[in-house]
Amino acid sequence: MGGATMDKEPILEVKELKTSFRTERGKVTAVDGVSFDVFKGEILGVVGESGCGKSATAQSILRLYDEKQAIHEGEICFEGKELLSLRPSEMDKVRGNDISMIFQDPLSSLNPVFTIGNQIAEAILTHKNVSKRETYARVLELLRLTGIPAPEKRIHEYPHELSGGMRQRVMIAMALACESKVMIADEPTTALDVTIQAQIMSMIVELNQKLDMGVILITHDLGVVAEVCTRVVVMYLGQIVEEADVKSLFTRPLHPYTQGLMKSIAQLDCDRSQPLHVIKGTVPSLHQIPEGCRFAPRCPFADDLCRSKMPPLEQYGTGQKTRCWHAATISEEGEAIRA
Repeated sequence: MGGATMDKEPILEVKELKTSFRTERGKVTAVDGVSFDVFKGEILGVVGESGCGKSATAQSILRLYDEKQAIHEGEICFEGKELLSLRPSEMDKVRGNDISMIFQDPLSSLNPVFTIGNQIAEAILTHKNVSKRETYARVLELLRLTGIPAPEKRIHEYPHELSGGMRQRVMIAMALACESKVMIADEPTTALDVTIQAQIMSMIVELNQKLDMGVILITHDLGVVAEVCTRVVVMYLGQIVEEADVKSLFTRPLHPYTQGLMKSIAQLDCDRSQPLHVIKGTVPSLHQIPEGCRFAPRCPFADDLCRSKMPPLEQYGTGQKTRCWHAATISEEGEAIRA
């Protein structure tokens, strides 16, 4: 963990979280033994390819899945309160109030038949005992805070009347409506152009610092991680394969998967005649999880031990953790990588 968080108590603790789903082909486990802490005022990055369990972890924290289909195990502690043991009505008081979430597609997350003002107001009125006049003033304040111009006009508009960037700002305003202590941002800039992406990320960083909230940033963009995150969790096929502070991760990646991700980043001074590095193969189906290390079928370091026995997530050096039998060898290769 980064030095800035060592003397603080975590505001959110995820311990051995396991999320499985009942399917026609049997039970599949999308999140398998995931543990991490989130501290006030920090941005924790969660990275990995599509299908690695990033979003499933986020939605499990808020218990957004149909609990007739999803099975949660482990612990999720928010300010000492165990969330998985709460009744649905008790969880409703946490969701959106103490822990909020920004989804990656604002158009599908916003209700098309209600104005944005009504939708932000609903989040406030659900959790706070305030008058309609106070709510209206708070909605305008949130629209200004998130950089939406002419908020007195926008408050009466519908989602389809706004640009993608504006809709995402509305989602952030909703996430901030009740002054949540933890905000989960799930690929918040995926559908936006590069300029708007930068504006949205700058806003999240500014609000994180101003409000001292903990942020979980789910992304596949390592450039964003390097710029805004404090610590990083790297996931692969439902498990954490590496955890480190940002500097350690980019200067000395210990897991071959992390190393492959780093090599895949385009460099300004690279030889443009050469193809970019690609991690061979694809993420296996949850119905076909390999025996032993889950990354072994794609790993250049894999041997018989890797293919037969799952490595534990162990601490390596000062605070960095990795799930690899050959961390020492990977470390030597990782020294040469700079993001």
